[in-house]
Amino acid sequence: MVACALITCAAWAAAPRPPPARKVPVVAAPDAAPAPGLTTQKITLREIGAFAPISLRGLDDSVYLPLSMRLDQSVVSAHLHLNYTFSPALLPGLSMIKVMVNDEPLATIVAAKDRLGTPQSADIDLDPRYLIEFAKVRLQFIGHYTTDCEFPFHSSLWASVSNDSTLELTVRPLALSNDLALLPAPFFDLRDNRRLELPFVFAARPSLQTVQTAGMLASWFGAAASYRGAVFPALFDRRPTRHAVVLATNDERPASLDLPKVDAPTIALMADPQQPALKWLVVLGRDAAQLHTAAQALLQGQAALSGDRVEVAAVKPPHPRAAYDAPNMVKTDTQVRLGDLVHNAEELQVSGTSLAPIRLSLRLPADIFTWQSHGLPMDLRFRYTPPLDNGSGALAVQINDELIRGFELSPTAPAGRAEQLVLPFLEDTAAIAAHSITLPAFRLGSNNQLQFKFDLPPAVQGKCRSGVASVGQASIDPDSTLDLTDVEHYAAMPNLAYFANSGFPFTKFADLSETALVVPDAPQPAEVEAALIVLGQMGAATGMPATRFVVLGAGQVREASDRDLLVIAGGEAPALLDAWGQTLPARLAVGRRAASALGRLSDVGAEWFTGAMAHDLPDDGATDLKAQGPLAAMFGFESPLARGRSVVVLNATDASTLSALTDALLDAGKVRLVRGDLVLVHGASVDAFRVGDVYYVGHLRWWHWLWFQLHTHPLLLAAAGFVLSALVALIVFGTLRRRAARRLAGQS
Repeated sequence: MVACALITCAAWAAAPRPPPARKVPVVAAPDAAPAPGLTTQKITLREIGAFAPISLRGLDDSVYLPLSMRLDQSVVSAHLHLNYTFSPALLPGLSMIKVMVNDEPLATIVAAKDRLGTPQSADIDLDPRYLIEFAKVRLQFIGHYTTDCEFPFHSSLWASVSNDSTLELTVRPLALSNDLALLPAPFFDLRDNRRLELPFVFAARPSLQTVQTAGMLASWFGAAASYRGAVFPALFDRRPTRHAVVLATNDERPASLDLPKVDAPTIALMADPQQPALKWLVVLGRDAAQLHTAAQALLQGQAALSGDRVEVAAVKPPHPRAAYDAPNMVKTDTQVRLGDLVHNAEELQVSGTSLAPIRLSLRLPADIFTWQSHGLPMDLRFRYTPPLDNGSGALAVQINDELIRGFELSPTAPAGRAEQLVLPFLEDTAAIAAHSITLPAFRLGSNNQLQFKFDLPPAVQGKCRSGVASVGQASIDPDSTLDLTDVEHYAAMPNLAYFANSGFPFTKFADLSETALVVPDAPQPAEVEAALIVLGQMGAATGMPATRFVVLGAGQVREASDRDLLVIAGGEAPALLDAWGQTLPARLAVGRRAASALGRLSDVGAEWFTGAMAHDLPDDGATDLKAQGPLAAMFGFESPLARGRSVVVLNATDASTLSALTDALLDAGKVRLVRGDLVLVHGASVDAFRVGDVYYVGHLRWWHWLWFQLHTHPLLLAAAGFVLSALVALIVFGTLRRRAARRLAGQS
C-alpha cells in the first residue's frame, strides 16, 4: 500500500537507545524463581516448528528449529528439557545427539548402554549469549551400529526426539527507545511465534466512532499476527500492565493516564512512567474525526514514521478494494503461479538426505462454486536429482494431508514429458518433469495447504565402498500454475463455517467496505473486546487492515440496509434482536433462552460442497426456556433489511460469556466444528445446528444457474421435462400433419 499520509514530525523528549552490547548473564537453575523484573517462558519444540516428533536417521542427520528472541527482551538463562529415544541397536559411547545453537556445540548426549531403546530425558543449560534475535537450535544425530564397515542408512540408525520437549527461558525486559520507526514492534514482534495479546485502552465510555478506529487498528495487528492469532483486551479507563494501544480525544480520554491534549491528529510512542520498559502506542485527536485520521495515517504511512511523535497534516484514504482481491487469498478468474503463494523462491526448494515436505498455503474465497466440479486444474512442473535406481524415487502431492496424486521419479524423465537440464544450484544433471493434475473440489475449503513430499533415497555404493551418502535436492517450479479462470462465486447461506474460517461474507471485500458492525449503543468492555478479536481474525484472513467498515449502535441499524451485518451483543438482548425475534434461530438473555427446533449437523463437510440443504430442516417449532448458567451462541440468517444480505450474530447470556465464542474462533480444533446457522458454545463443547431458511449469494452463468435450480428442485425438473416433452410432441405432431396433408394433396 502506497503511503499517502503527509506527516509533520515534532520531537518529544526521546529516551536514549540501550547500548547494543548485552551483558553476559549467569545461567540460573531451571527451578529457581526468577529475580524481580524477570519473567519465565516455557516453549515446546512444537511451538517453534516441530509439528511432529523429530526423527533422525542415518550416520549423520540434523534438524534445525528457529528460536527468535523478541526485540524488547534479553535472555538471562535458557534451559532445554529434551525427551528422546535412541535405537536399541546403536553402539553406546559412539552414538550421540549434539545440541547446538547457531552451530555452536553447547551439549552432547551420549547413548548409554542400559537405556538404549527406552524413552529418556536430559536437562541442558544453554549459554544465553547465543540466543540472539534470530537464532537456530540444531539437533545433530551421529549414530553407529558397528565398528566395521557401515551402511549409512541402515534401519538401526535412528533416534527420536519428542516435540513435547520444552525450552524454558528467563528473560529481562529491555527499555527500547521511543521510536515509531520500530513499529509494529514492540506491540507485535515478528520474532515472537506466540499468540499476540495487545490491550486497547479507552475512556470510561468510548464513542462508537472510537470503537471503529480501534477496529481498524485491531485488523492491522491481526493481519500482522497472521497464523498466530490475536486477542485485544478492552480496558475502559484502566492502566495496562503490558504494551498497549491507547486511543483518546481531548474530550474522551482515560482518566488513569496522563495524556496531552492536541490540536491535530497525532501518533506517539510513549513509555509507561511507572514501568519504562512498557510502551504505549498513543493515537490522539482533537475529536473522533481527527482520531480516525491519525489511525488512517498510521496504517498507510507506517514506513515513513520515525521519532517519538508525529502530527498528521493530511491523509488520503486508499481507493475501495474490488471483490475477492484480498492479498492473502488467491485471485480468481486467472491462472495463479505457485511462486506467488510463497514469500521467496527458496520455500519451493528442499535438500538433504531426507527431504522435508514443501508446503504452500492456499486460501480460497469461501463461496467458490464447486457443485459438480471436478476441481481446480494444476500444471505442475518440478525438478529433482535423479535417484540411482529406477523406480526408487517418488513424489506425493497432498492437500490438507490427503493424498491427491503420486508420481514415480525415474533416473531419467519420461519421454515427451520432461527434458534433461543443468540447474546451477544442483551442481549435477537434474530431471525436470511436468504433469497436469486436478485438485478435487470436495477436498477444498477456505484454508488449504498444498504439500509436495519428495522421496529420493540417497545413492550409496555399498556399505564398504562409500561412507557418505549423496544429498538429494528437489524443487517446485515457481511457474507452475493453478487454473482459476472458470471459478464462479455462488454459495448457500447462512453457513457459519464460512465465517469462522475466512470471515465470509464480510471479507469478500478486503477493506470490509460492505460491512456494518452493530453493537449496543453503550457497549461493555467484553463486547468491544469480542468485536476487536473478530476484526483481527478478518485481518489475518485478508492480509490487510479493514478501513471501510462502519460501527453502528442497535438503534442505527436501518442505516446499513445495503451492508452485511455483524452483530455483537451480550447480556439482555437489545431492542434490535427483539425486533428480529421471528427471524432469529435463537435468542439468549440472562435467565432466558429461546430457539427454533434444532436439527443437529453431523456431517462436517456436507455444507461445503452442496447447496441442497433445505430438505434437512426440522419441522417448524420452537422452545422458550428459563434457565441459569452461561451460554454463548453464534447464528446467521438473511438480513431482514435487504434480500441477499447476511447477518451474523455473536450473542451470550452475559457480556463476559462472549469470550467463549472468540476462544472458539481462535481454536483451530473448535473452528472445524462451526457450521450450519446456529452454534452453541458452553464450556469446551461446540454444537452446530441448522434451523433456518436457506438463501443464496453470488452469481452463476445462466446455464449453470438453470441446471442447479433444476437439480435442487426435482418437481420443477419433472415439470420442465413434461412441458418440454409436450412441446416436442406438438412440434413433431404438427410436422407430421403437414407432411401428410402435402402427400394427400399430391395424390389428388
